[in-house]
Amino acid sequence: MNQRQHLTLGLVLGTFLTILMGGAPASAHDFSTSYSRIEVNGSQVDIMLTLSLLDLHTGPVLDVDQDGLVSTDEFEQGLVVLFDAIRENYHVRDPDAPLESVVAGYEFVAENVARIDIAYTFDGDVNDLTIVSTLDRLTQADHRHLLQIGEGDQARHAVLDRNDTEVVIDHATGIPLWVTTLDFMNLGIEHIFTGYDHLALLLGLLLATSTLLSLAKVVTSFTVAHSVTLALATFGVVSLPGRLIESLIALSIAYIAIENFMGTTLVHRWKITFLFGLVHGFGFSNVLREMELTRRTLAVSLFSFNIGIEAGQLVFVSLLFPLVLYLGRSRWKDRVMAGASVAIMSLGFYWFVQRSLFS
Repeated sequence: MNQRQHLTLGLVLGTFLTILMGGAPASAHDFSTSYSRIEVNGSQVDIMLTLSLLDLHTGPVLDVDQDGLVSTDEFEQGLVVLFDAIRENYHVRDPDAPLESVVAGYEFVAENVARIDIAYTFDGDVNDLTIVSTLDRLTQADHRHLLQIGEGDQARHAVLDRNDTEVVIDHATGIPLWVTTLDFMNLGIEHIFTGYDHLALLLGLLLATSTLLSLAKVVTSFTVAHSVTLALATFGVVSLPGRLIESLIALSIAYIAIENFMGTTLVHRWKITFLFGLVHGFGFSNVLREMELTRRTLAVSLFSFNIGIEAGQLVFVSLLFPLVLYLGRSRWKDRVMAGASVAIMSLGFYWFVQRSLFS
């Protein structure tokens, strides 16, 4: 097969993958997410629940006129139905159910994002509080509910999803630290495996990696780089516009693929990987920055989240690298490199256009 045939094969594969990914969001690692802050005051539990009003894919439909914007009037008209849906999928007990639950207020915190203040009243002082979230039934299967109890250095966090729907909180000690650690490790693992752009970059890097030493250099440089910017961005030391970061991530993917296809590198691969790792670290930070974690809990959550990312990355590399080595020594090496590189390049440019023009 000659170079032109390789290119044709790659373009076909790239076009197919681009169409396949056409339904993916502009940010290839967005989560369907809601948040709650919990305060316990004797027999009353106050919940400040924040969620996207357009993420209610199974209802209720609040955007009545379908203009992509939930107005104040639309929200107020649908609040009773929304509150009923929340009570069906967000349960609070100690260990009995509350005597009463009412909406104490609400506030729009961003376009189509509202914070609803809910007051739960119990028969006596609350000690062991159980929170159950099945909000994925209202939103999406990959929905994550991130909750916080306490304030300042005493704050604790947990992550609930369809596989882990419940957390028990001792009011005296809050959520155990090990629970927070495991939750954020799992969140990091899930983040890397749902971050199709990060996986595309890793695959592009692996395609041109032929030895364990070169693999170690590439993986280490990417890990160190994204860990640095993940920490800097999460702690608020450095802040860059989300659209810029997402667009640069897409371009980094396309660049690596072009280098692979051309068979030449302008800069040593581990060095360019370090540069692109810095960019991808800002992308990883989006999840933690949105949670408004306190400094003390942020350190634990950041460390755990990063460990999860590294674990997911290690699994991905361990599974694919033997296959890459095998194909690199086979008679299909050139066509695989050409086809896969053009496919990755197509995705990179597709994401760039989508994020820079339509996000």
